[in-house]
Order: sequence, then C-alpha cells, then structure tokens
Amino acid sequence: MRRIMQLLIIMAIGVMIVVPTVSAQPHEGMDELAIGHSTQAADKIFKELNLTEEQKDKIKQNRKTQHEAMKGFRAQLMKKHAELKEKLSNPDVTRASVEPIAAELNALQAKIMNCRLDGIFAVKEILTPEQYAKFQEKVKEKVENRKEQRWQKRHSCPRK
Repeated sequence: MRRIMQLLIIMAIGVMIVVPTVSAQPHEGMDELAIGHSTQAADKIFKELNLTEEQKDKIKQNRKTQHEAMKGFRAQLMKKHAELKEKLSNPDVTRASVEPIAAELNALQAKIMNCRLDGIFAVKEILTPEQYAKFQEKVKEKVENRKEQRWQKRHSCPRK
C-alpha cells in the first residue's frame, strides 16, 4: 500500500511538471495572420468590410509586424518576471534591490501598450472611416461573445 502511494505521488508530481511545460509550447500551424484569429475568420471579416487587395495586404503586414514585436516584448517580460521571482525568493531581499527590476517591468508594459496603440492607429489609417466603424462593431461583438462563452463555461454544470 505504501509503495502504491509513493508511485501515485511521483506520478502526480510528474503530471504537474509536464502539463504546464507542454501547454506553454507555441501552437503548431499558426500563420502570420492567425494571431488570435483563424485564417477563415480573417477572410470573413475582410469580406464583410469589403477590403481591397491593398488593404488586405497592409492589414496582414501590420498583424505580422505587431505579432513579432509583441513576441519580443513577451519574451523580455517573462525573463524579467522570472528574475523578479528569483530575487523575491531570497529571504534577504530588500525593496531597493527589486525596484530596478520593477521599473524595467513597468517600462516593458508601457512598450506593449504603445505597440498596441501603434497597431490600432495603423489599422485606422488603412481602413476608411466606414470600414473602421464596422470593424469596431465586429471587435465589440467578438469581445461580448467571448465574455458570454467564459461566463457559460464557468457557470455550466460539470459533465459526468
């Protein structure tokens, strides 16, 4: 019985280590446009907005540029979070010793926000005012649908 308990504990620890590692890996098969959207969804919204080929190309390039920039910022952010976590695990840590790391984290968050704003205004320049208004409606609908799905997922009865 004791041997079985030890085996179960070892297996549980193994699962706790493997699952987060595997789920943190990048998703396979994502193209440059499929950042939060499937290619089909992008094609659908392009069609609904009645975009020209030039607009489509510019939007795709903007998304690719945004994705690469955000990828870099996220990597830096994760590195700094790990550094902060390591410093905070030291019993002799002082506030003064972690403030530079916190300042760097804040600066990275500001860069991410500026990158998002740059992306929004780039899209606004690519689209006509009418297309942009319709695009904003679609984004709002998507956010509302996502909120609804999350609410339903949290409040649904567990399946047996």
